[in-house]
Amino acid sequence: MKGFKNYFLVIFVLSNFYLVSQTNTGSPYSLNELGEINFRGNVSYQSMGGIDSSIDSIEFNINNPSSLAKIKTTNYLIGTFYKTSNLSNDVSKENIKTSNINYIAIGIPTKNFGFGFGILPYSSVGFNLQTTEEYNNINNINSRLFGAEGSINKAFISVGIPFFKFISIGVSGNYNFGKFNYEKFNLMDSVNYGIFSNSSSEIKGFTYNFSANILIPIKNNLSISILYSLHPESKLNSYNIESLYTSNTSSISLESLGDFVDIDLKARGLENTKLPVPKNSIYSIGLEKKNSWFFGLQYENKLSSGFENIFLDIRNVKYRDANSLSFGGYFIPDSSSLTSYWKRIKYRFGIKSNRQSIIVNSLPINQFSLNLGLGLPVAGLSKANFGLEIGKIGNDDLIEENYFSLKLGLSLNDVWFIKRKYN
Repeated sequence: MKGFKNYFLVIFVLSNFYLVSQTNTGSPYSLNELGEINFRGNVSYQSMGGIDSSIDSIEFNINNPSSLAKIKTTNYLIGTFYKTSNLSNDVSKENIKTSNINYIAIGIPTKNFGFGFGILPYSSVGFNLQTTEEYNNINNINSRLFGAEGSINKAFISVGIPFFKFISIGVSGNYNFGKFNYEKFNLMDSVNYGIFSNSSSEIKGFTYNFSANILIPIKNNLSISILYSLHPESKLNSYNIESLYTSNTSSISLESLGDFVDIDLKARGLENTKLPVPKNSIYSIGLEKKNSWFFGLQYENKLSSGFENIFLDIRNVKYRDANSLSFGGYFIPDSSSLTSYWKRIKYRFGIKSNRQSIIVNSLPINQFSLNLGLGLPVAGLSKANFGLEIGKIGNDDLIEENYFSLKLGLSLNDVWFIKRKYN
């Protein structure tokens, strides 16, 4: 039975596949660890390549809870995205489109600290893959399919506290919850019935992360901002079930259904398992001239080589430690201009190179992206942030994914918990 759970990934081993449908991300690389990470930061920070060391007093950074120590007004955040991806190898090509709300959050300042809370779709998997007719003919296979869908959501609460004059610290507590579903089907030539596997994992658990910011003033409104962020290693609970059917087609119906059995996962120690969340460290530094420009550099290191999902036990997918390097910033032509709206816009840019943790059939997967963005002033201190990301994942040796993503983030501001001097 254990071998049965692995043989569908021949689609990765030989790269002979085509997509027949898609849900959520649509990318086969969403099989990575806990899925494809959907949330990577506020739109304004993503547009700078994900540089988190920049601090804004009117928009808190969800990824950096210490930024809550600096906010001056109540901040409402909502982000959305639209993404289109082209997947290809030497056999076929496919286009995938996805869109979703990316985050909803509120940050609130008080006299001595700031706090925030929100919810976001953290990660997801979603694809349907099928081996090619050529491969099936060579191996006497009628049909072989592998599909997955599902997501993990995250509800969080964060606190940021000023610590000495130029230092702020922050912590976030996160409750993660969601479900992954997997379907596999194998039908051999000259055999009346194939085997259809349906399995799912309900995932729950807590994680937390810390951050510390140092803001060093220099002169002439210049300052250096340094950030360290730590996501300690954690474990999520996975509650698993699996059923097997026999069917004479690649879809289940009353006419095609044969035998049915629930797998006794408890006897195999797989009913309740643990999913590791690898330790992740972020180091970021930036130079800023207030209300004029910012340039930053960020390095991220994730200790993911020990990741294992013993329930799926995918033998030709391995993991390595992941890391990424980003460079980005913004500039404002003239933040105080009364005659030109375009001079008050915040123009953002960033590049990011990411060594992903997943290794498929001994082939490492890397990602590169270019980011551009605009911060458009609206009423009062509020902003509408637009972002564009163009990137590439993988290569022709396996599956190459070229994508672009359009993003919209609203940062709306109000005043709470501050004593008013005037009516």
